[in-house]
Amino acid sequence: MAENDHPEVPIDPRVKEFYRLAEEYDQVDARELNPSLHSLKMVSQRYQTAELIAEGGMKEIFKVYDARAKRHLAMAMLRSDAPEDLFDPFIHEAWLTALLAHPNIITIHDIGVNAQGKPYFTMDLKEGDSLRELIEKLHRGDRETLKRYPLEALLQIFIKICDAISYAHSINVLHLDLKPANIQIGDFGQVLVCDWGMGKVLGKTGELELDRQLLNPDLLSSVTLYGELKGTPGNMAPEQVLNQQELDVRTDVYGLGCILYSLLTYLRPLSGTTEEILQKTKDGAIVPPDKRTPERVIPKALDAVAMKALATDPAKRYASVAALRKEVHRYLTGFATEAENAGVFTQMNLFYRRNKRFCITVSCLVLIGLAGAVWAFIQLSHKEQAATGARLDAERMLALYEAGQDELNVLGSRYDDSVTTIVRRYQQAGNFMQAEKVLRVALDEDADNPTYLYEMGLHFFTMQRFNAARAYFNRSGIEDDVVEVTREYAALKADAELLTPEQLVAVFPRLTLNIPLELRMVLYDQRERLNLSGRAKIVKGYLQVLNPDWTDPVFEYDPEKGSLKLGGSGLQKVGSTSSVLAGLQPRYLDLSGTEIENLQFESGYPIEVLDISHTRFKNKRSLRRMIHLRELTVSREQYDNMNLSQFSDRIRIIVKD
Repeated sequence: MAENDHPEVPIDPRVKEFYRLAEEYDQVDARELNPSLHSLKMVSQRYQTAELIAEGGMKEIFKVYDARAKRHLAMAMLRSDAPEDLFDPFIHEAWLTALLAHPNIITIHDIGVNAQGKPYFTMDLKEGDSLRELIEKLHRGDRETLKRYPLEALLQIFIKICDAISYAHSINVLHLDLKPANIQIGDFGQVLVCDWGMGKVLGKTGELELDRQLLNPDLLSSVTLYGELKGTPGNMAPEQVLNQQELDVRTDVYGLGCILYSLLTYLRPLSGTTEEILQKTKDGAIVPPDKRTPERVIPKALDAVAMKALATDPAKRYASVAALRKEVHRYLTGFATEAENAGVFTQMNLFYRRNKRFCITVSCLVLIGLAGAVWAFIQLSHKEQAATGARLDAERMLALYEAGQDELNVLGSRYDDSVTTIVRRYQQAGNFMQAEKVLRVALDEDADNPTYLYEMGLHFFTMQRFNAARAYFNRSGIEDDVVEVTREYAALKADAELLTPEQLVAVFPRLTLNIPLELRMVLYDQRERLNLSGRAKIVKGYLQVLNPDWTDPVFEYDPEKGSLKLGGSGLQKVGSTSSVLAGLQPRYLDLSGTEIENLQFESGYPIEVLDISHTRFKNKRSLRRMIHLRELTVSREQYDNMNLSQFSDRIRIIVKD
């Protein structure tokens, strides 16, 4: 071995492995260790794949992909031809909305300026329908929507809208353009108040006062200008129409009242041309919901709440959104609202509904005590049979009273006739649920009573539920033309479906002039059938039965304009004990040349233009009750006989020779 040679020292295998791993680590690409970080660094354009989804005025809304957050958003931008004086109002809308941190107000995520120097902002991508689209589906009678959104569900949506606006008011922000189109409804209960472009910060005169900044009405789709008015006709408060400068929270209360009105009626509060709507807004000429849609069962409490919110004088409205919300919440929880000014009976009825179990328990205890007292009395008296009959009558009376039948106090007939009278009275008033409840109470007491069984069959027949009706008719043992029709139509359709208008009209002549039954069928059908053209066919068929001598009939109906013209010889009546014309919602009614003598059942409905020239009509009192009438056409003889020269100045009278 040479002097400089050194023996080779063996290397530990673990050291060799360490060096090998170190060399491999040096060769690993950084993207494999932190791929998410690398991906984020590589994003050069944050918002990608812009897709136009909405536009209006000078604003466009795009669906964009946020490459950094890995989600889709909505981006609002001005159109390419938008003038620069719109840039600041556009940015201020974004700033104002960004101030509002509430789960029921749309969230602003980013505000910036694009490469072309134009501002933009991104927000939640709205999914589902707007409240306007939802209401339109309800009005069309979409069964799935009707099933999913009963009145209670719609009121819960309204509560969330109130929560959002109440929060905005708490930080001194007004919306000033509340309408169903500006409310987004998600598939899983989400409610978002959008489009704050008309918004105003109370008490501010600086950079956030949007009302001063919005110089161009074409900026936002929700802003419509007529003269110098900013807002949407039909949803604007009177003080907005009058262009008053001092707007406050009660202006938004009016907008919420418009939304509540639409939730109750499926209609806008006002209709007509733009000029007509603006004039009606100033005059406060809004038809109450229950009179606007008499075919719908609208609770009096909510009717009163909506009309108070829509008061022309701001001082007569709710002083705050919280007060309006409280009223709706009181209704939902079974308490009387302040607006309805409920009486003692209403308060007691609501108390019973809220505490049904407690009331039933107390009633049972009282009945047990009464039964014991009666039994003791029977044992001590020699009039056992008479006392027993009196007790049974009392129990029967109590059972019907608990079903809500206080009318028995004024009915002097026997019980069977009283039950029938009450049921038909409820049906004619549109309260079919209460009518059925009375019948079930009666049948629980006397299950084989043929009068009750037949009346229950008629009840289901009225609602076109022929299979259910057939079962009760068979048990009653009664045979007549109604039973014959029932068996035939039970095979044609399921009970959950309505007859076609043609099928229903074909039923009328087969009921041997049973006008009251036909009327109840029409009234129920108008509740369930939302298609106005279908209703018109049924009303025409009913009028032909009501007027058997009607020849060369004229029946011209335009659901869009709300106009109805009736004509022909022999047309004498348009109602028997109530009106069927109300279901067509006519604003323009032409009866000229007919033999109509009276309109007592139509006087409470929103008829605005009426032509009764060359008819037998001479009831001035019913004309006075038409509070929405603004134009009346009469013949010279009618004008003189009814002394119309001194009629209301608000009505324009046209005299035909």
